[in-house]
Amino acid sequence: MKIGFLTQWYSPEPGAAAHPTAVANALVDAGHDVTVLTAFPNYPTGRFLEPRPRGLVRREAVDGAHLTRVLHYPNHDDSAKKRIASYVSFAASATAASLALAGCDVCLVYCTPATVAIPAVFLKALARVPFVVYVQDLWPDSVTASGFVGSQRANRFMTRQLSRYCDSIYRLASAVVAISPAMRDLLLDRGVDDDKLVTVYNWVDEGVFRPVPHQRTDRSRFELMYAGGLGEVQGLGNAIDAMHLLRDRDDVRLTFVGRGVAESGLRSRVENLGLEKTVQFAPARNLSDMAEVIASADAQLVSLRGDPFLATTLPSKVQAAMACAAPIVCAAPGAAAQLVAEADAGISVGPGQPDALAGAIADMASASTQKRSAMGDNGFAYYHRHLSRSVGATRLADTLARASTARHGRKAARRAHRGALR
Repeated sequence: MKIGFLTQWYSPEPGAAAHPTAVANALVDAGHDVTVLTAFPNYPTGRFLEPRPRGLVRREAVDGAHLTRVLHYPNHDDSAKKRIASYVSFAASATAASLALAGCDVCLVYCTPATVAIPAVFLKALARVPFVVYVQDLWPDSVTASGFVGSQRANRFMTRQLSRYCDSIYRLASAVVAISPAMRDLLLDRGVDDDKLVTVYNWVDEGVFRPVPHQRTDRSRFELMYAGGLGEVQGLGNAIDAMHLLRDRDDVRLTFVGRGVAESGLRSRVENLGLEKTVQFAPARNLSDMAEVIASADAQLVSLRGDPFLATTLPSKVQAAMACAAPIVCAAPGAAAQLVAEADAGISVGPGQPDALAGAIADMASASTQKRSAMGDNGFAYYHRHLSRSVGATRLADTLARASTARHGRKAARRAHRGALR
């Protein structure tokens, strides 16, 4: 199958931007011919990475995928106007170059931001290439909840316009892929046809995230770790408040591993509460080291704020911990907490509840090594049954194949109709 892949992010961009590359690689490994239309790499700095663009378009091959990179305005700061300019400029450049995908059987749209679907709509109209929308975060929810839009009036206007836009994209798509059952249910409530909806969990790099022998030698202290970006949306102040409630427990420690915009505020909060001995910060580590980093703690913390739009989100830290067979303490809404509970991979509580989180941390600390190991094993088994690369790539390829088959069926019907008229 010849698959076109539209994504604003691609290798060598790190972190969350690396997932589209993992998707393309899985489809290539499955024997498909994948052509990627993407931007020049610039994430997360908002500045072009090396090699710098020397033209409007560059073609290259990466790990068996054919890439067409287009120039756009790069930006990842907190300015709404600049971020919108980045999204819209990529959509415009990709639309202009979309005929690079005209010979494909089907196009997969990695939908974050949702503007990435614009070239797919153009391609469908011009070359009759069907497309499948792979929804990574919901619009308008993630836009309006981000604080980019200032006044309530502007927020309501933006919500209406983006809702209409997204509804039209879903109607035109041959299929809509959600990354959690909760997201699927919400899309169904918003009017997406049930027969269009498919759930495909995101997976992690299983060559990196894997079980390794436990690295801890000091068993006198329980070590809880949060490994990842320290952003506002993670609601990590809740974890510090929980540790403050456990301040008399010198056998429990929380370590943040990573960097982010919320770091300075979190450090100040720890200092103000006098928690320097039980809450520590460590620098971000290379992706290749993460299995060993995770194995150096007794359990992993997953945390999100209680915003309604985050209820459908499944942060990659859940899959990473499960793939490493690490038990989880989860303080998040909706999909993340449900998955941890369903897999029996740890202890789940609601977001923004320091009392409940403190209880969960204490319970995990009091659990035997064997019980924590069993939670990790449960998560590992669940990951490989439902969330793994092989499971996700197969479901994704099957969805693309159905869209492609429907296209070829319509072509055959049109040829037969023309023949009957002759």
